[in-house]
Amino acid sequence: MSTSATSHVFQVLSTEEHIPVARRETRKVLVAWGLDEDLVFIACLIVTELVTNVARHAAVLSPTAKVELSADTAELTLVVTDAHPYRPKALPAPHGSGGWGLALVKGLVEEAHGSHDVVGDKATGGKSIVVQLPLVPAAA
Repeated sequence: MSTSATSHVFQVLSTEEHIPVARRETRKVLVAWGLDEDLVFIACLIVTELVTNVARHAAVLSPTAKVELSADTAELTLVVTDAHPYRPKALPAPHGSGGWGLALVKGLVEEAHGSHDVVGDKATGGKSIVVQLPLVPAAA
């Protein structure tokens, strides 16, 4: 990874069929940036879960999800934005086959010693989920 900041923004349709598109694009970009494979894996899981939440819970008001990836010398930032005003909350315990997404994201972020936040977007009435993960030096 170079010493300057770098970023990449893309959009995917808010459908279950486009969740793998977001994961593949995220992986392609982060690998091209030379990030540590473990960090790439975690980031791909996080983006997958956040885009899944958009497809399942926000698609009615947000036909697309915007994914922003950026990195500098200290951290990787992942932002997933939709136009739905509902602010999600991680469930304390997953129920049935759903409810795992935000709890998984929270656990991954904490394990990586990162941070996460939900930020409202006044322009669209929607929100952005912002995740910051410290960079792990790539293996030589």
